[in-house]
Amino acid sequence: MNPLVLARGVSKCFAARTALAGVDLEVPRGELLGLIGPNGAGKSTFLRALVGLVRRDHGELRVHGLDPATDPVLVRQRTSYLPGETSVYQQMTGRAWLDFALGFYARRDDELLARMQQGFALPLDKRVRTYSAGMKQKLAVMAALGPDVDLYLLDEPDRALDAQMRYLLRELLRAKKRAGKTIVLSSHHLSEAEALADRLQFVVAGRMVPPAVLEAARARLARRLRLRLAPGTVLPADAELLQHEADGTVLVHSRIPPLSLLQALPPDAVSAAEVGVLRLDELYQELLHATTAGSAS
Repeated sequence: MNPLVLARGVSKCFAARTALAGVDLEVPRGELLGLIGPNGAGKSTFLRALVGLVRRDHGELRVHGLDPATDPVLVRQRTSYLPGETSVYQQMTGRAWLDFALGFYARRDDELLARMQQGFALPLDKRVRTYSAGMKQKLAVMAALGPDVDLYLLDEPDRALDAQMRYLLRELLRAKKRAGKTIVLSSHHLSEAEALADRLQFVVAGRMVPPAVLEAARARLARRLRLRLAPGTVLPADAELLQHEADGTVLVHSRIPPLSLLQALPPDAVSAAEVGVLRLDELYQELLHATTAGSAS
């Protein structure tokens, strides 16, 4: 069966900035794919290209077997897209705006819409201009998940939502997946995306990171330790000092298993230790270094 989304060598530049640099990706039907990457990595540009809002410069792109650059209306009839920067008509009531947004689709998921209205508890008869940022995001999520279509493209759907609402959103997305829908979502919440998605795809500097590169970066980070040491403590030979941090801790790379390194230090030398904590900003830096070094070689 052909994938619902297919990208081959997709590139896009804005003036002197490269937003997408030869993106290759397949999303099979029924998959929930998480796109993870820092701001400016190219996630939003890629999602916009999938619905024809951005025209690629090079490469092949197919959604539902169609080219979104030449058949954008047909693609959008079968795709619901939630942009990262959501705009709503301020003078309309929430109910009127929701009816307007859903009016572009042939079918609605009435059961899910009722579930969202109960969970989000939005005052739909009030004008949108009275809504908070979180309430506007809930309304946008309702408009994005309300249509009964084959594909959902969600750019940071949990933006401005609190922890309780993010939990509800995860349950709503799981319901869509159980119904056989295909979902591509971008997120900055790595742990939540890992728990939800069938597969994660990291995006760095406009490129999709190969799984082997990701695993190698995670393995390197697994040997990093943050230590608060007593004054005058000398690090063992198997420890490489990476940097002194502002709070007085040191960032260390261990050439041996991290716990073995801790055991090699005097018992009274360590007042605090952080081992095996994956920090997303550090992972991005590792991936950026590996990706740009690989593209330059």
